Amino acid sequence: MTQARGTHTTKRTWALALASVAALGYGCAAGADDQSTTSSSQGGNTGTSTTTFGDGQGGGGVGGFSGCAQFTKEANTAPAAMLIVLDKSASMTTAQKWGTAQLSIVAAIDNDQFNSMSLGLVTFPATYTPPPDCLCEAACGGPCDALCNSLFGQGVSCGTSALPQVALAPAGMEKSNQGGVRKSIYDYLVANAPLNNADDGSPIYDALNSGYSALKLYNIDKRILVLVTDGGFSCTSVAVPARSAYTDLNGCQDWEYPDSVNALIKGAHDDATKPVTTFIVGLPGSDSTGAKQGSYDTAPYHMRRALSSYAAAGSPETIDPGCDPPDATFDQAGGDPAVPCHIDLTQGAFDADKLASAIGAIRGKALGCVYDLPDPPPGESIDQSLVNVTITTNGTSTDLKKRADTSDPCETDGCWDYDADGKVILVGKACEDVVAASTSKVDIVVGCMTVVK
Repeated sequence: MTQARGTHTTKRTWALALASVAALGYGCAAGADDQSTTSSSQGGNTGTSTTTFGDGQGGGGVGGFSGCAQFTKEANTAPAAMLIVLDKSASMTTAQKWGTAQLSIVAAIDNDQFNSMSLGLVTFPATYTPPPDCLCEAACGGPCDALCNSLFGQGVSCGTSALPQVALAPAGMEKSNQGGVRKSIYDYLVANAPLNNADDGSPIYDALNSGYSALKLYNIDKRILVLVTDGGFSCTSVAVPARSAYTDLNGCQDWEYPDSVNALIKGAHDDATKPVTTFIVGLPGSDSTGAKQGSYDTAPYHMRRALSSYAAAGSPETIDPGCDPPDATFDQAGGDPAVPCHIDLTQGAFDADKLASAIGAIRGKALGCVYDLPDPPPGESIDQSLVNVTITTNGTSTDLKKRADTSDPCETDGCWDYDADGKVILVGKACEDVVAASTSKVDIVVGCMTVVK
């Protein structure tokens, strides 16, 4: 077996403001009579929504539509599950990578924006396995099962778990110091350290496979897998069933073919009934090119190019269109990408804030800026020509205009529109501002004539 390879917390509040469909015009007269407060729970997230009933001309709106809204209700994007697949190989003990990953993951998932999501954790390698025959023969000069086992002690670090170490569950309101799945992830990260032996096995293919299986068994609208790794993709020499691979320095076929990994990731993305979007985060060490990193060997290709192709296979909708390679192809002779498609943290200083921010940004990229129209009061309906949108980012409110042309990217001013399913989408700068803000909310105001660009 080769020696393979080598708190920043933001808060985001989402709100919807619904106005009476009978109230017409921009900035109707204010006036409200009765108030009632109700509780709602969805996907494990319990929140409070305040409803204000008036005479059809009531207040409760926001921005330039402050005279129109009748009631305000908390809004969430579509229910989603995020499974973090975290590298726990021996090389993660170097350069404080494991400690940084611990802090980053907890800081990221404690963000309020994850309240409405389900979360889970897979780590790899999980166990030791018997050494492969090729490694024994290299050590002994021929077959030597008993001697080989004694030479390699507990085996090689290539085992994975069929189930997540922390099962997927709704996050709800409880943070990592309180209870629920966030605390389970925190407790696991504190209690478990990387398998610190000489071989540094990285059974990432099998860990991804287990992650996809867990997500597809979970009943939810949207599934997201986030791989956090410092490189590798080894242990192919003990794979069952066998897969072709590059040969390592011991003569074992142990380095994964990136094409095999891309096929696995793309297959999960293209699943017709339960697709999984995959994001790739490359930690320091994932910029190897085939030379040793410390005492660890590395795969015989540019790892940044491989990870970039995995990102293109896993989430083609969200990658930078100018990244390399944009079509999930891999070339062993290719060098580092000029613009990587994955989240590459190998360049510049690496700290917990950077990784936490990356995980938070993944949520925004995966879910987008898409919101359901609020449910109207009993017996009423929503006229889509009487809908407006206000966003508030870092305390500053902006009344958005609906774009008149679907080809308008709204790059400089931001706008909104309806998607094919009749949901409200923020476009261009509006979406970017909401995702990037430390605090933000989105208000959908119904009842005033739609303001169009």
